[in-house]
Amino acid sequence: MNMNENNVNDYDAFAEKRHYEVTNGMKKSLRFVEKPMMISMLPELEGKRILMLGCGTAEESELLSKYNPKKITGIDISEESIKIAKESYPNCDFYVGDMLSLPFDNNEFDFIFSSLAISHVEDKDKAFKELYRVLDNDGELLFSVGHPMRFATKKIEYNNKYYHAIGFEVGADGVEVIGNYMSHTKQVNYFKDNEVLEEFIAPPSYFFEVLLKNNFEIENFKESQCIEECINVDEAYYKRFHEIPQFMAFLVKK
Repeated sequence: MNMNENNVNDYDAFAEKRHYEVTNGMKKSLRFVEKPMMISMLPELEGKRILMLGCGTAEESELLSKYNPKKITGIDISEESIKIAKESYPNCDFYVGDMLSLPFDNNEFDFIFSSLAISHVEDKDKAFKELYRVLDNDGELLFSVGHPMRFATKKIEYNNKYYHAIGFEVGADGVEVIGNYMSHTKQVNYFKDNEVLEEFIAPPSYFFEVLLKNNFEIENFKESQCIEECINVDEAYYKRFHEIPQFMAFLVKK
């Protein structure tokens, strides 16, 4: 498939469609995999000042509001996404901005929630420095990213079937390595609606290292597992992602 450069990371063009699909439960990866994982890892949020980092159209506003926080703020690089967020969730504050240079004061938030946004940033060291800066003392960060078991694989054909594979073969011509689990590298993902997203996928060990380097205390780590509710909607999807993780999440503390 040829990549149309104008479609790469064009968050504005797909903002309205994404908001519709997420609010109507059409994104199976979120509804049955990533969101259950994130909800299971939430700390106490009552009275907390929350920042939603890379919030997109901010559907998580409704989820987080249920826990009685003091205030919810969202930030995203997409102007169209923030426009939709402001219209949909008027009780929250939203800003257009870059997570590598946040327009907030030091120690401004008690909790940062980030759903599949940090994967889009190559300089994760700089990102975590900024997040550490705007978190208050003992503040917590919960974030999810793509898992290399899903997004660092290579699609191969075998016996007229396609597989997402990681492994190696030793033959007469040397060693052929399939996939790049241990690398922090750019992956390009294509979607049926012509959306193209670039992400920088890395193994769990990479995140442990960069988080510890930036003085975060790691409280919890999970790899995603599709929940059984999905069976009645798409059994094949359930079988794929009940045993193979699509995402992983970290809960860390300043």
